[in-house]
Amino acid sequence: MERHASPGIRSGRKVGPEVPDPTDDHKYVVQILARAMRVLFDLASRAEPRRLEELAADHDVSKASLLRILRTLELDGVVLREGDGYRLGPRVLDLGYGYLSNLELDQVARPHLRQLAEATDQTVSLAVLDGLDVVYIAIEKARRELGILGEIGGRHPANATALGKVLLADLDEAALARLLDGAELPRLTHRTLFEPSALTSHLIRVRKQGYALDDEERGIGIRCVAVPIHDATGNVVAGVSVAGAIFHMSDETIAEHRELVLRAAAAISKRLGYDPAREREPRREDREATPAG
Repeated sequence: MERHASPGIRSGRKVGPEVPDPTDDHKYVVQILARAMRVLFDLASRAEPRRLEELAADHDVSKASLLRILRTLELDGVVLREGDGYRLGPRVLDLGYGYLSNLELDQVARPHLRQLAEATDQTVSLAVLDGLDVVYIAIEKARRELGILGEIGGRHPANATALGKVLLADLDEAALARLLDGAELPRLTHRTLFEPSALTSHLIRVRKQGYALDDEERGIGIRCVAVPIHDATGNVVAGVSVAGAIFHMSDETIAEHRELVLRAAAAISKRLGYDPAREREPRREDREATPAG
C-alpha cells in the first residue's frame, strides 16, 4: 500500500520526529527511543529494505548504536532483516489496528453509517486500504444480515470488493503498477477480477464514475456498492459501502442505494474538511517526483 501519512526520506534528507536538542529542557525525552522512532518512520517510507550503512548515515548515528536499535526492534517483530537490509515487520500492524480502533474517522463517520444502514436496511461498512487488502474499521449491520458477515479489523482482497476497488482507483498509475507487479490476485468467485490488466482497466472506469460495484465478486449471492471518502487534502482516505443479498439488491435498488452512499460519503468527507471546489493537493510521492525549480 502506498503510505501517504508517513514521512519519507530522500537524498539524505532527515525526516520523522526531530530528536530534541539535548541542551533544551526536555527532561523526559529518551534519546535512544527518539532515534528508534525516526528509523521506524524511515522504514515506513520505503517499499524496499534499507541497509545499516544508509540508515546510519542518514540519521547521523554510529552503526554500532543503530545495530542495537534494529536488533531490539527485530526481537519484537517490529523490524525484519532481509539480507543486508531492514524493513518494517508484521507487529507494526498491531499498532496500526490499535490506532484504527480509535480513529477520528470512525467517530465522524459513525452517525452517517447508522443513518445509511437504517435507510437501506443493508449492511454498511467503512474500510481503508492496506496493500492489496481492505481493512474494515467500522460496520453497521442491518436487521437482515443474510450472510453479510464482517467484523472490525477484518480483511478482504481489494480486487474482489467494491470498497477495495474505489480505494485502488485513487492510486496513481505508477503506484498501482508497483502494487500489482508480480501480485497473485485471489479469485474468490467466477466473477472476480483477478488479472492485473483487467483490474487496471476496470479501475479507470471506477475512477471516472466515482463509485464501484461488487457483483458477486467476493461471494455468490452478494452485491455491494461503494464510494470513496476524501480528506481535507482531497485524497481518498477510506471507502463506505452498502452490501446485501442479491435478491434485495436489484439493479434498480443498487442505483437507489448508490445515491444514498454518495450522499453519506459527501457528508463524511465534508466533516473531514474536504472541499470539492478546492484543487487536490499532490500526494507525497507525486511531490517528490517533481523536479525542483
